[in-house]
Amino acid sequence: MHHSKKLINSVEHCVDDALNGLVAWNVGMQLVEGYRIVVRSDLDNIKGKVAVLSGGGSGHEPTHAGYVGAGMLSGCIAGDVFTSPPTGNISAAIRAMARAGAAGVLLIFNNYMGDQLNFGFALEEMKIERISVEMIIVGDDCAFTTQRKAGRRGLCGAILMLKIAGAMSEMGMSLDEIVQKLKSTLSKVGTLGICLSPCSIPGSQPTFSLEMDELELGMGIHGETGIERIKIMPADEVIQKMIDHMTNPTNESHLRIQAGDHIVLIVNNLGGLSCLELNIVAGSAIKYLGK
Repeated sequence: MHHSKKLINSVEHCVDDALNGLVAWNVGMQLVEGYRIVVRSDLDNIKGKVAVLSGGGSGHEPTHAGYVGAGMLSGCIAGDVFTSPPTGNISAAIRAMARAGAAGVLLIFNNYMGDQLNFGFALEEMKIERISVEMIIVGDDCAFTTQRKAGRRGLCGAILMLKIAGAMSEMGMSLDEIVQKLKSTLSKVGTLGICLSPCSIPGSQPTFSLEMDELELGMGIHGETGIERIKIMPADEVIQKMIDHMTNPTNESHLRIQAGDHIVLIVNNLGGLSCLELNIVAGSAIKYLGK
């Protein structure tokens, strides 16, 4: 296998170059010097409000730095591609929020071992410094029919959690109020991924292979194994299969929805689909859910 083609300067500096480029064309963002931390340019406006931080490995753009701004993230911490950010950087981001006068800091991140460890260590470190910090771990994967010891993987459901938390912060809600709202919402969020091709990491070979006539159902955001490989079929049929699996009561990680429920639908690109395909998928999902 050959390395995938990338329009970058170097593998070593691609994350830093990307973050520098992002803040260069977004006047509402700035980098914290010496760290891979992106924060709001108007950080003074979080004084007296809860600061919402997120982060994780790079390579999932626009997550997480693309969501920094009023009504969403106060800041984010970026790691290397598909690698959790170090604890020291997370702690530095929390301290930056405290210095700006935040009324507590909320950490929101996906359920992956590296993120749990590094964000968890930072939280404990901040408690020693008497900074008020809480964390929400998002696990919304509906792929596996039996619960795994590590719990449900985190997928794009985190986007909704970030938006809810950011909006509540702007409204002046307390840290406890935001945490309780997110905890009650988490059980109502579900995601299922599919892939048509393997992950493409700068400087690396494809992480797995799929035949030209195959797709994989239930893949994780780093290319983790899904639950089934099936033959390519029309988009309408793929979406029906996905929604049926997500809502099947025999699936222990299923999403509980019923007729009359109001649904927020996110059609998320794992990185390989064109806008043309995404629009087709969105139309298929809306049509099937409306039946």
